[in-house]
Amino acid sequence: MDVSEKRRYFNQLATQWDGMPGPPDAAARVARFVGRTVRPADRWILDVGCGTGVLLPALLDATRGAARIIETDLAECMLVENRRKLPDEAVERVCAEALRMPFPESYFDAVLCFGVLPHLGAAQDALPLLWRHVKPGGMLAVGHLMDSAALNAFHAGLGDAVNRDRLPAAAEMADILRRAGAAVYAAEDEPGWYFVAAERA
Repeated sequence: MDVSEKRRYFNQLATQWDGMPGPPDAAARVARFVGRTVRPADRWILDVGCGTGVLLPALLDATRGAARIIETDLAECMLVENRRKLPDEAVERVCAEALRMPFPESYFDAVLCFGVLPHLGAAQDALPLLWRHVKPGGMLAVGHLMDSAALNAFHAGLGDAVNRDRLPAAAEMADILRRAGAAVYAAEDEPGWYFVAAERA
């Protein structure tokens, strides 16, 4: 993965990102993802590759200010837009590579990867690194608004920075997580929806 190329690509798109076409029920699907991942007792939530903050409204609603939400992104311009839209005191924003984040291991109740995992390189390399940040009893979830086949076809038609970014089928993703020691409880890959989630015993 060429980190600098991806940073440039997403920085250039930051101010246009929220105006890009998406499914009309995107907000409902985002709320479904958050509703299946964030629990009332969660106090530390990591939103990996947060972009302009697509998960934030649902996260803030679900946690009602009781959790600390860490938004991370490789592209600093995405974080600028993120803060401009929702300058909430419960949210901290950190510009960092997803696979080199400055956080302790076993720290977060929930590590969320929504719409980002293909951009982090090979899933078999990325997932174990993200899994390290999940505390005992915590969970990691990967979500998208497309199934893996549709998303991979979509990426193939985009610019050089992302046109080789691939999302494994949910069953393959689940196997990678199991090999990392995760207890997978969902692996769904269907039109308009992708969801893989696992807990740390």
